[in-house]
Order: sequence, then structure tokens, then C-alpha cells
Amino acid sequence: MADDVQKFVTSCDTCQRMKSSKQKKAGLLQPLPVPEQPWQVVSLDFITGLPPTTSSHDAILVIIDKFSKMGHFIPTHTTARTEETAQLFVRHIISQHGIPTTLISDRDPKFTSRFWKELMSLLGTKLAMSSAYHPQTDGQTERLNQIVEQLLRAACKDDISKWDLHLPVLEFAYNNATHAATGQTPFFLCYGRHPLTPQKPTISATVQPAHDFITTMHQLWDRTHKRLIDIQQQQKRQADRHRNNHTITVGDQVLLDTRNLDISHLPSKLRPRFCGPFLVEAQVTPVTFRLHLPATWKIHNAFHVQLLKPYRDPNTIFVGRQPPPPPPVLVQNEPEYEVESVLAHRRRRNGAVELLIRWKGYDPSEESWVPESDMGNARRPLHAYLV
Repeated sequence: MADDVQKFVTSCDTCQRMKSSKQKKAGLLQPLPVPEQPWQVVSLDFITGLPPTTSSHDAILVIIDKFSKMGHFIPTHTTARTEETAQLFVRHIISQHGIPTTLISDRDPKFTSRFWKELMSLLGTKLAMSSAYHPQTDGQTERLNQIVEQLLRAACKDDISKWDLHLPVLEFAYNNATHAATGQTPFFLCYGRHPLTPQKPTISATVQPAHDFITTMHQLWDRTHKRLIDIQQQQKRQADRHRNNHTITVGDQVLLDTRNLDISHLPSKLRPRFCGPFLVEAQVTPVTFRLHLPATWKIHNAFHVQLLKPYRDPNTIFVGRQPPPPPPVLVQNEPEYEVESVLAHRRRRNGAVELLIRWKGYDPSEESWVPESDMGNARRPLHAYLV
């Protein structure tokens, strides 16, 4: 009896939509493969919202090597076209470090454009993008962005209109600082030596033989690779303590977290916590799934499992249970209910025509009059009524 009560309550459609999940985050941490050498795997992101400089820069393109942790901080514009961003990438990365095998980014329109995808395909670079509303895929660049912002605040406290002039010095300082993950400076991991600084104006007269130099560099890279794997596994163990493995499979019905959806008609405190259910069409990665969304939703349809939860169909678990009415779908960020049929029409004194609508999935007692002008997305039932 108690088991049936629990199943009845947990399969309540309204509760599944309205209540926040109290469970651990779904999906165990899926670390990205650790590269074996510098500049094989590169991540990039933008820092925006900066005050315009005298050179009209108002953003920074942050590019970081996943192996050595070396970073490049490139001033740019928020209005820069994809082609301009590609030129910066060639000028600052490919010209100095060669072509990377993998490029990690969020789903910025610049990185999802046909031009960018075709360019990376021609270069032989694999694109790895975060799933919708889950930027943690590229957490390393996100953390570096915070460091860059902190350095800028300290360097530009007297004149914020020239922050772009400080970037080369800040970049050098960052790349010449020991990184906690590798135990080395990014500069040394990339070039096998430390740069000259005012504290060390001269270099040793003893030149290491070339063979020993190459051997030492490869040994250093191997140690760094192993250390990064150890740190990554440690981070995974810590993260998985606060996560549950998921049970979602292709063909399931799931609810989608609404926190990132633009449901402008409802205050955030009152909106449903989840919407759906939606069919799981494919599994993209161990923790990312592609959903069958309404055609009117102009968003990427692959989501991290943390934004999903299995839907318990109340009518399947308890046959004969009254199914809930279908929720509205979003059309240009506005909720719309599906029209089943037009039953009648009338003309108001002001000449406006109203239609009596039967809503799909709703009781006849819910039939209502709506202005004909609101039927823009329901021309088929209107045409059927007129014919």
C-alpha cells in the first residue's frame, strides 16, 4: 500500500512540473581527454561587457592550451564578425603554435556558423562544443576568464579606457606563473626554458646539447600528462560525490528544466520548474541527449542530463488515471495552446470577429472565444471550419 501511494504521488504530472528537484545532480563527470603535447587541444571564449577603449575594443578573445595552460588574451570587438575572429585565431595561434587537433568552445553564434565549421573542417580541427545551457564543458576557460578580469581590475584602476594596452603584460605574467595543475609555468612547458625577466637579465653560458634538450622536454611532457590525468581523476572523484549516475535512455520521455528558457510571460518564482515531456531521440555523449522539441523552439536540442529528469506517465503507472491537459508550447517566447477545432464564430459591435475554440486535450467546459486575429498559427483548423 505504501509503495502504491509513493508511486501515485511521484507520478503526479503537476508535481513533476512544478517542484524543484532535490536529488543529486544527474550524470557523472565526463572529463575531456588529456592531450599529450602543447597546443593539441585548444579552448576559446569571449570576455564581454568591458568598457570601450580608445581603440574601440570592448571584448577579449581568450584562447588557452589545455596541456600547458598557456593563454593568449586578444582584444577584440563584440560586433566582430566570424571572419574577423578567424583572422585573430590564425594570427595569434596557428602562426605561433600550429593547427590544433581539437577546438573547445561554447555555442556562441560565431562558433556555430557555417563559415567557422567549414574553416575548421578544412584545417582538420575537430570542434567540441558545450551542450545547450551547460557551459561547464569548458570550465578551464571560464576560470581563466575570471583570472583575466581580476588582473584587469588591478591593472586598470586608474584608467579603464586603456585596459587593452595592459593585456600583453598580463598575458606574460600569467604564462610565466607556475600553474597549480601542472607544477610548471606554461612558458616552460611550451618552450623548455624560462623567459628573460628583469630579475634574470642574463642566461647561462653553458648550452645543453640538443639531444639531451629534446629528451628532457619529452620527459617533462610525459610527467605533465600523467599529472594532469591524476588531477582530473581527483576532480572527477570529488565531483561524483555530489552526483548520481542517470538512467535515461533513447526512447524515454523526459522533462526539461525551464531555468534557461525565455518564458517571458511568467515571473521566475511562478513559472513551472520543468516542461515537457519530450522524446529522447539520441544520446550524443554519455551525459548529453538530443530531444524532439517543437519546431517553433529556436534553441539547440542537445542538453546535459543535469537539465533533464525522467517523466513518469501517470496514466501508464495507474491505468485510467485522468491525464493532465497538455501544456502550452512556446512560439517566439510566447505560450500558445493547440487548437483542436473551431466550433462557431460571432461578430462584435465594433466589427471584430471572434471564434469559439475547442482546445486539444482539454475538456469541453474549457472552450472559449478568442479574436480571429489571434489565429495566426492555427490557420488549418480555421480553414477547416470555413470550408
